[in-house]
Amino acid sequence: MIYQVYCDGSTRGNGKENAVGAWAYVVINGDYNTISAGGVQAVAGTTNQRMELHAAIEGITKALTFLEKGDVINVYTDSAYLHNCYNQKWYENWQRNGWRNSKKEPVANRDLWERLIPYFEMFEVNFHKVKGHADNMWNNYVDDLAQNASSRLKEKLDASSGN
Repeated sequence: MIYQVYCDGSTRGNGKENAVGAWAYVVINGDYNTISAGGVQAVAGTTNQRMELHAAIEGITKALTFLEKGDVINVYTDSAYLHNCYNQKWYENWQRNGWRNSKKEPVANRDLWERLIPYFEMFEVNFHKVKGHADNMWNNYVDDLAQNASSRLKEKLDASSGN
């Protein structure tokens, strides 16, 4: 069976101390039935890239609960960061170089990459790039979930701080 995981993240105030973000995923089986959706979690002081990684990790983790020998997970993301890391094998160089990037700087989001990379090596996981905010129904679905969650959290935090 082929499982499709659509994942997305959203952050308000990306990279700032008061940034808030959320992620979402949906898992679909080979018959195009939604078998799991949600996973929205709000996180303060975060970035878009971290939220994209969280969405992928949580979506793949959920898909693994259904997997049988020989099954495949296809991950669909609008994140070039996530897609390129997998397809261009950036992570292999990072690991060889002691978790340093091509600029010899520490790899951003190492903690999350260390959670995600083992899935690349243990299961048949493929990453596919989709155009964000376009005509892909499932990408739009997870985008809406993540955007709405991060907006609600931002409003809640702003109200509690008097902004």
